[in-house]
Amino acid sequence: MINKQDGKNEISLLQYILTINGVQVGFGLLTFPRGLEQVAGTDGWISIIIGWAMTTLVSLCIVRVMAKHPGDTLLDLLTRYTGKWMGKAGMVIWILYYLLASTSLYISVILVIRTWILPKTPGYALMLLFIIPTYMLIRGGVRIFCRYAVFVFFFTLWMPFLLTIPIKDSHWVYLLPVLKEGWMPVLSAVKETIVAYLGFEFAFILYPYLNNKQNAAKGIVIANTITLIVYLQITLVCFLYFSPNEISEYIYPTLFLLKPIHFSFLERFEIVFLSFYLFIFSRPSISYLFSAMYGINQLVNKKSWLLPTYILLPLMVVVLLFYTPSSEQANDMREWWGFIGYFVAYAFPVVFLLYITGYTYWQRRKG
Repeated sequence: MINKQDGKNEISLLQYILTINGVQVGFGLLTFPRGLEQVAGTDGWISIIIGWAMTTLVSLCIVRVMAKHPGDTLLDLLTRYTGKWMGKAGMVIWILYYLLASTSLYISVILVIRTWILPKTPGYALMLLFIIPTYMLIRGGVRIFCRYAVFVFFFTLWMPFLLTIPIKDSHWVYLLPVLKEGWMPVLSAVKETIVAYLGFEFAFILYPYLNNKQNAAKGIVIANTITLIVYLQITLVCFLYFSPNEISEYIYPTLFLLKPIHFSFLERFEIVFLSFYLFIFSRPSISYLFSAMYGINQLVNKKSWLLPTYILLPLMVVVLLFYTPSSEQANDMREWWGFIGYFVAYAFPVVFLLYITGYTYWQRRKG
């Protein structure tokens, strides 16, 4: 249970909103439009709105679950309602989910850097560069990490606006007719969008530290809405700038939006863009690793225990020293993360809320 008198880790509503949004917005921005176009064509923007609605409903379930006992962590709630061993087993599943998410994101980011910026730099050397900021943020605790998320949001706020420059060469006819293939492709693409919204489950970690918990529901709706606006903007610009079949030719279509931007003193502006984008990349990857370390601390009943961090970060470097996954393997890891996310991030909050409601009702009847 979180000590309510411990004010040093309390976070504000703004930090709560921008941290959740920061976990959601990351690597997916580079590939998201391509995945949508392959399933739903240029009607994929409708799937983004449907995915937002589903994600928001599940997010409100998380807030409702945590509001039952505002000072409890996720492990506290699991053990309270399912027993000690079942609760710990459930927490282990969450920790493994966090580790899979963090690992797949780190590897994906490293591959993008090697492809676009530093092709001859080995993966383990790039991972070494990530270790220092990752360690510092994990050691700093929830409040320091949330401050970092707020800083990154405002530091990179200019980047989405930069990606709208190609819209001057856009063709609005590419979006017409709406629902050209009917509703089935749009609904099929929803599974792509809800994976892109993963990160809202970080509310399980943040809620106990929120200083105004009565605003938690409003905050998570705002966070999801900011993510919706970003995804809609990037996707619509890609759909308007590229022809319907052209977008499928690019693995990272978002980066090709920068091609029309030229400076006389700079040949490849996308390298500069990606260098700043590393800050955006860092938020979800470090967030999930932070969540895994947080869960381990809860399991062993220790506060700010850094031994797992000391082990895991060097281990990732050692693994990359001997083996660097290919782009296809990294994509497979992200797909596995998304598939597991359907059950852990989306199904679990709904099922757990129903279970708690039924359990509480049964206990009252029994009493």
